[in-house]
Amino acid sequence: MNPSTQDDESLGYKWDQAGEEVEMRFIVAVDVKAKDVQIKFQHSSLSVKVSGETLAEGATGGAVVVDECTYTLQDDGDNKRELCVILIKKDGRVWAHAVK
Repeated sequence: MNPSTQDDESLGYKWDQAGEEVEMRFIVAVDVKAKDVQIKFQHSSLSVKVSGETLAEGATGGAVVVDECTYTLQDDGDNKRELCVILIKKDGRVWAHAVK
C-alpha cells in the first residue's frame, strides 16, 4: 500500500492507506477463529475485539463507508494468524491515523 504507512509497535497493529482504502493488520494467536472476532464498523469509529480483548477502539481518521468495510483472518506462516481489517474511506483524503 503506501504512501502512508504506520508501523508503530505501541499501536498493537500496522496500518497502510492507499486511495480510498485503509488496511489495519493485527497479529493474533494461531487458534483464533472467525467466531472469536468482533468488529463494529461505524461511520467515524471502529472497535476491534478478539476473544473479548480490545485490540483497537476509537475514532477513525475520517468517515468510512460502513457497508463496504470488511476483514479477513489468515495464517501468517510463523505459527501465528493475521487479522486484516479493511476500511473504505468516504473520500480519498489522507488520514493522519487509522484509529485514535
